Amino acid sequence: MAKVTLRPIRISDAQACFRWVLDPDVIRYLGLVQPVGSLEQERAWISRALTDKQQRIFVIEDESGRPIGTCGLRGIEPDAGTAFLGIMIGEKSCWDQGYGTAAVRALVEHGFTELGLREIRLSCHPENHRAIRCYRKVGFEPSEHELHPRRFGCREVRMSITRERWQEVRSEPEQ
Repeated sequence: MAKVTLRPIRISDAQACFRWVLDPDVIRYLGLVQPVGSLEQERAWISRALTDKQQRIFVIEDESGRPIGTCGLRGIEPDAGTAFLGIMIGEKSCWDQGYGTAAVRALVEHGFTELGLREIRLSCHPENHRAIRCYRKVGFEPSEHELHPRRFGCREVRMSITRERWQEVRSEPEQ
């Protein structure tokens, strides 16, 4: 299975992140309301993310320490114990290799153990079958949580995982 390290995003990651979001294949299912138009906009987004207490953004590194994507928790509500998960594997050579699943597992663990969350939610494009498989492997299940409607311009798949479900799934043998 692929192994990843999650580290906090840095301003110096802007170049790689910008390269990834310029690729239509990479951003196809991201639901970006307004795609990033310049490297400076990417730096500004990272700068805002670093000071926003309601989100934690990480760079995903492969076994060699090479950045291959980003993931994070946003909309963190400490009182409610909830957050929304997002992920982007920007290096297409890393698709279908298990890196996304490893990153989601690590991020979910961070949310439950470090942030004390009770539930992690997500939404994705219904045609993003690779992501849906990944989320199911980690233990996400269909959900009816509230989100902004039509984020993807179509019906979206909504999923969530509770701390209890995560504890069940992580004690099961890998498949």
